[in-house]
Amino acid sequence: MTADNAEHSGRRRAVASLDELFRGSVPVGSAEDLAKDGVFDEGELEEFLADLGALRRADLA
Repeated sequence: MTADNAEHSGRRRAVASLDELFRGSVPVGSAEDLAKDGVFDEGELEEFLADLGALRRADLA
């Protein structure tokens, strides 16, 4: 549901600030940081790699 749809349906969606979204997180320092166990949840690594591959192929077109 987009913000516009939420307003039209009479419901408002809570919007978190960037500070709230990233509280407690640490920046990725290197590709090796992403290779550690526990960085991605079940299935997220495959999704990330598929999206990355699609982005790289899109730049070639």
